[in-house]
Amino acid sequence: MKKLIALLLCAAMLLGMAGAVAEDPVTYTSLYSSEVTTLNYLITSTTNEFAIAANLIDTLVEYDMYGRMQPSLAIAWENSEDSLTWTFTLRQDACWVDGNNEVVAPVTANDFVAAAKYILNAQNASSTADILYGVIEGAEAYYQGTATPEEGAEPAPVMEWDTVGIKALDDYTLQYTLTHPVPYFLSMLTYVNFMPVYEPFLLEKGENFGLATGNDTLLYCGAYYLSQFKPQEIRVLSKNEKNWDAGNVHIDEIVSKYNKEASTVSAELYLRGEVDSASLSNELTADWLADEEKAAKIHPVRYDTDYYSYFYTFNFDPQFDAIYEPDNWKIAVNNENFRLSIVNAFNRIKAKTLLDAENPDKMLYNTITPPFFCEVDGVDYINIGELAALSAASVDTLAVEAALSFKELAVKELAEAGATFPVKVLLLYNPNASANNSDQEAQIVEQQLEDVLGKDYIDVVIEAGPSTSYLTARRTGLYGMMNCNWGPDYADPETFTDPFTAGNKYNFMDKSGNALVEEYYALVDAAKAITNDIPARYEAFAKAEAYLIQHAFVMPFGHGSGGYTASLLDPFSGPMAPFGISTDRYKGQYKLEGYMDTDAYYDAYDAYTEARDKAE
Repeated sequence: MKKLIALLLCAAMLLGMAGAVAEDPVTYTSLYSSEVTTLNYLITSTTNEFAIAANLIDTLVEYDMYGRMQPSLAIAWENSEDSLTWTFTLRQDACWVDGNNEVVAPVTANDFVAAAKYILNAQNASSTADILYGVIEGAEAYYQGTATPEEGAEPAPVMEWDTVGIKALDDYTLQYTLTHPVPYFLSMLTYVNFMPVYEPFLLEKGENFGLATGNDTLLYCGAYYLSQFKPQEIRVLSKNEKNWDAGNVHIDEIVSKYNKEASTVSAELYLRGEVDSASLSNELTADWLADEEKAAKIHPVRYDTDYYSYFYTFNFDPQFDAIYEPDNWKIAVNNENFRLSIVNAFNRIKAKTLLDAENPDKMLYNTITPPFFCEVDGVDYINIGELAALSAASVDTLAVEAALSFKELAVKELAEAGATFPVKVLLLYNPNASANNSDQEAQIVEQQLEDVLGKDYIDVVIEAGPSTSYLTARRTGLYGMMNCNWGPDYADPETFTDPFTAGNKYNFMDKSGNALVEEYYALVDAAKAITNDIPARYEAFAKAEAYLIQHAFVMPFGHGSGGYTASLLDPFSGPMAPFGISTDRYKGQYKLEGYMDTDAYYDAYDAYTEARDKAE
């Protein structure tokens, strides 16, 4: 009966909209050059794939334009006294539609259970399963019971689903039971691994669910549905008129056209009004800013929505070819004074001019966690405890005298340890990131490090990573030094420790045999153990992060995007959150009626911040 009522609610909502005055549809058009490999949001963790899912599938909660959490598919929730059990009441006017925008079924609590059961089946190879079994009671044991054991190993016990802490108490009541208190649990719910799926459709499609072949391999419950999907041709997201919050969707169609040369041709098409956004290299930005007519069509990138943190990291377990002398590198990189010599010789501002020649310092910060990510008692996390001094320091970290002092100490220590000079530093860059000038950045880093420290001490060897599956080079340790990034998954500083914990595939610190690494792990574990005192928790994480930076395991490199953008999207109208998929959503966003220049941008930003402060 409840499901029937929900379908009637969907129908009633449509009848209510039928009398509305029709307006000209609003279309936002762009180009893309990299096709997705799957539409299956239950298995992917790739940005360009879950960015599509963000608009097609709603989550239990969402964020508004000021970064405030709002109800979505859940209209209410409560937490048990021990903070282990979360119970959500779902709305009854949400429904699944197909690629023709026809209603199929209501969204129910079982849809979240079905999605989790799929993700936690190791045979489906979901890349986000670990996020679920890291917090849900019984989830890891269930997952291991579905995994194929390694050759010669005993299989893990097969567990029944009722041992997992995800339950549909009835059609519209969903319950999660956690392994331990998770202060940031609500913020996790905006990521793909907490999205629902309609189980009958999932079972019907089987291995064909979410295939990137057309719009008929998914059902949709979000602000948009996929009305067209032709691989390497076009994809169209159309407004889902059956969505419970359709009134907050202001762009009717999101049209993405495939062009393998998108990064080079989009700028001219943007000037001609044929597309609504374009890629701008640093060189092209400079040309446009020098032209009054073109300068009026671009505006600064909004920094406070970029929560991907970039950092140069050292590899403590090199797996690269013998020609690059991995054994010698391993001796050198485990020497703290060697690492500190490189950190102090690194001119970050000069390197950042490739992304923003006008204001490179605005792109830099001295921590791994970005500013404005989270706060406690009105204090930004990066200004808490031992991070405060780092945050207050200049972003101009070039210190030649200090670099040479550390070099002098390192030379003596490394010679005693059996290292030879110059130490080869294999610097890998992404050949696909042409818009970010990665090759030029690598050349700048090479030149400045060798100029300061001397070619008798280090020999920076630049190599392009693989053009396809670039991240495999990092994950398999095929580098000595590399510019990496990390995006947060939830609203807690713990998320920025994930790239550096035991078993990581960023810098492989756990295999280094370095006593300082073990101390870092101990600091992180101590911070994680604090679950009911947020100020103490944040201070403990700040201590661990400061330790990581002060001992030069990583070199913070700030924001990864900056400069100027060519886009007709209003930069201040969309959802904002430093984690999950909120900023990938078009819901709530407006298309500008004309171009926004720099002056208009800053006027709009001032108006936005004033409104945000009042809203808080």
